[in-house]
Amino acid sequence: MTIAGFKLDDLVRDEIKEADVLVADITYPNHNVLYEIGYAIALEKPVIPTLNLAIEKAVERVRQVGLFDTLGWTTYHNANELHEKLASWQDASWINRYVRKRDHSQPLFILDMLAKTDFRNHIFHAVENSNVNYRAFDPQEIPRLTAAQAISDISASAGVILPIIDAELVDSGRHNLRAAFMLGLSHGYGIEAMAIQYENGPAALDYRDFITNSTFRRETEDHISRYCEQTLIWNQKATSRDAHGGPGLLGQIDLGSSAAENETQQLNYYFIKTAEYSRALRAEGGVVTGRKGSGKTAVYLQIAAAAQQDRETCVVDLRPATHNLSEMREKLLTVVNAGIYDHTIAAFWQYILYAEIVLKMREIVLPKSRNDFSLQERIRNIEDEFRFDEAVVSGDFTSRLETAVREVIRTIQKVGSEADLRSQLTNAMYETLIPKLREAVLSFSDFFSTVHVLVDDLDKGWPPRQVEEHDVLTVKHLIEALGRIQRDLTKRRMEFKHLVFLRSDVYERLVQQTSDRGKYNPIKVDWSDPAQLHHLLKQRVVSSAESHQGTAVWEAFNPVLDDGRNALDWMIDTSLRRPRFLIDLCERILSFAINRGHLIVTQEDVEEGLRQMSLYLVSDFGYELRDIAGTPEDIFYHFIGHGSRLSAAQVRSILSDDYLGLGFEETLDLLLWYGFLGVESASGPVFIYDRAYDIRRLEADRGRDKENATYAVNPAFLRGLN
Repeated sequence: MTIAGFKLDDLVRDEIKEADVLVADITYPNHNVLYEIGYAIALEKPVIPTLNLAIEKAVERVRQVGLFDTLGWTTYHNANELHEKLASWQDASWINRYVRKRDHSQPLFILDMLAKTDFRNHIFHAVENSNVNYRAFDPQEIPRLTAAQAISDISASAGVILPIIDAELVDSGRHNLRAAFMLGLSHGYGIEAMAIQYENGPAALDYRDFITNSTFRRETEDHISRYCEQTLIWNQKATSRDAHGGPGLLGQIDLGSSAAENETQQLNYYFIKTAEYSRALRAEGGVVTGRKGSGKTAVYLQIAAAAQQDRETCVVDLRPATHNLSEMREKLLTVVNAGIYDHTIAAFWQYILYAEIVLKMREIVLPKSRNDFSLQERIRNIEDEFRFDEAVVSGDFTSRLETAVREVIRTIQKVGSEADLRSQLTNAMYETLIPKLREAVLSFSDFFSTVHVLVDDLDKGWPPRQVEEHDVLTVKHLIEALGRIQRDLTKRRMEFKHLVFLRSDVYERLVQQTSDRGKYNPIKVDWSDPAQLHHLLKQRVVSSAESHQGTAVWEAFNPVLDDGRNALDWMIDTSLRRPRFLIDLCERILSFAINRGHLIVTQEDVEEGLRQMSLYLVSDFGYELRDIAGTPEDIFYHFIGHGSRLSAAQVRSILSDDYLGLGFEETLDLLLWYGFLGVESASGPVFIYDRAYDIRRLEADRGRDKENATYAVNPAFLRGLN
């Protein structure tokens, strides 16, 4: 192609438009190639990714990216092999069945970052202030993004926000490759995506001219706010893009998102109202516990939606994206003793909670004040008294929480003694601010009879099994502050309900610090019953089909396989009993079936889906364990070739202390806790989910003689270790 005098990126796109097929070498994944693959896929051009196996670690590099898990690639060692494989390739073998209809209820998609930096928080703050409903891919929640999921997310969007991040940030390599692929998809679908970069860093040639640069907070928020307004306009326009559907019945299936945040509008159609949900809905106060991916957020969203149906209920939903509570705790402990620390944190939480309740009440009644001058005056007096300026009322809970933490830290750094801190900070809150905020809440009793506070994500990013004692104390003081507010408001005839959503391990640490284990009214949402998971998937599959075809679609998705068991039984056995993993696994298997032109799910589709999911668990779960516990990222690979049953001596040999980073017993407990290892019993292998996620019951199955115990490797990992 002639390039002299031409705009190169336009030439590349023009060549792809004219091509019959795109052959893209991914031996060294780079931004330009992934952008071009995404662009070609969106134009419905067949794509053949090729991989040179003669290059060291080529497969490992591609698998780390994750995008090609369900797309597949062709491998070669030399030019002749590559020529033969390309010559034998058939157009019919490539079908893109991942395209979805536009999601008008959540028209905006955001590619989130692993590190929740200020730049990232400014983007989300501006989006939330715009009131545009959005979906997001959060690598903290779902570490792996496949091409199938990316195509579904982008094709369903009217607007797309893609942060381009600095190479020094954690996970920047994988994030920016995802952004390149998604930007190519966006341009191919005719979506004017916003690729936004902090300051002026390097950018790939293919899309350098499409990047918006930002150097400070106000500029970032202005760019995003204007883009959100434009997204709403684009969302009203008709699109020729339509869901392709697959061959036959399988093409009707839409399993939804494995992250509840991305399906807030659709969740009600197939949400399972379990006994735990009913308890949480009735509870006047308590703690909802569950593992990561167990469905706590789905319960949170449904309870918030149900409570909002009552116009006299003020629902205050608090989900910080980040917070500096640990930093505040460290600063406090440098100048105060434990008693003053407890006193200060308790006052801090009461102040934060009362302020958030007042701000939410103000937000709800503000539209009613347009023709009510006395209400306007009441609101203005509250804003003046508590200094609720534009930055406060237009901000989100994350920014307000971080501002409050910074203010406490500044006060700590100014004071010279413990006595000064108590008088300046604690007494000021108890004697002045908190009583006045409480009266401000009660002043809205003519509008609200009930306040319902929901707190989630406070423990986001905290390492399982290694949560600091003072972090747990922070949660304890939050729950006690909620109880104190409940007592104070109830005395004054205002009903107050509250729920705090916590990971199971954080809750276990919490109850260890109290003699009354029933004090927190725990509601567990962990899934240990296969029948429940079966019902969950059936609800999603059947609800996406035409009413008269529900049974037929279900039978096509869940046929009897070669061993006499149904396909879903295989999936549940290898899902670690987590709804999020199960939905992701089912999505992979469904993608394989549709792309291979199968009318029903086959044994081959299930085997390939299980293999891909197992590879993901072995690789990405290893990185997750490294990040949260300090174990080597390749810890699971040390089990390759050892089979599915291991003696205690074999496990000790595999987990030798010289490379673990942790002691042997601590690492073994971690692998049992995560479900990688189980215990062999007389009735077969037992994993932690078979014992209601109670590690002590699992230890009882192992017996007192640990040295003669036999361990089992979870079948979810076995294919990835083959």
